[in-house]
Amino acid sequence: MLRNRLRAMRAFTLVELLVVIGIIAVLIGLLLPALHRARRQANRTVTLAQLQQIGQAMANYAVEFKGAHPTNLTDENEDGRALGGLALLAGRYKLPTKLFINPNTDDTPATEFNAEGWPILIEIDGAEITTTSPATIDASNIASVKWHCSFAYDHERKRSGRRLAPRVYLGDRADYGRGRSFSANWNGEGMCLLWTDQHAEFSKTKAVKDQRDPNIYHHNQYFDENGNFPGEGGTEVVDGVPVTPTTVDSHLRVFSEEEDDTLLSQP
Repeated sequence: MLRNRLRAMRAFTLVELLVVIGIIAVLIGLLLPALHRARRQANRTVTLAQLQQIGQAMANYAVEFKGAHPTNLTDENEDGRALGGLALLAGRYKLPTKLFINPNTDDTPATEFNAEGWPILIEIDGAEITTTSPATIDASNIASVKWHCSFAYDHERKRSGRRLAPRVYLGDRADYGRGRSFSANWNGEGMCLLWTDQHAEFSKTKAVKDQRDPNIYHHNQYFDENGNFPGEGGTEVVDGVPVTPTTVDSHLRVFSEEEDDTLLSQP
């Protein structure tokens, strides 16, 4: 009799069990967002470190080639698809392909290399996207692109009256899948960017105010080719930053300027 009474006292009732389950569920609900934020912060730190490692290779390249950034574009095609420059850099210095992957994305490191020994950083239908193939990247085929690089790139030298001022030239790519210029790599919270002095930082705006660039994912030209205002993007104002006659374009892109401007039609 005593043994049965003690067993009954030790057993949980259904109500008590449901209360315990409810408490555990509440605790999990409180902990998961904190864990998610911590993982995102860790991924951000990793991404910034990766950009700085790429930046060191860029600095080495600049020493070898008199300040130039790597590119496989000619002077006649300087507005063409830009990402080949990163592939060239990776092949030249044997950079791990994982360096080009933001761990906060679903992008996968490149495992295939082209005839030049460069990693294939973007492909479509199983084929490398080159400066000429396919003929166009637009809304009809952008969904078929497979990404092995989480970043966008600007290979052009930055010239202005403030010649030594740091300029953004590498960072999280724009949201090509949804046609939005602001990067989706951090759920719209901001972007990891690399400056020409090889420092990396997280920016919460697509307007880089310290270099007077109103949109790093669009070509901004105060004057047109005939010297008349406005040029392409000449009237653009983002986060209170306007295009001015001294605006230095830091157009981060994956594809050509024309393709990017068409694909990224939304802010």
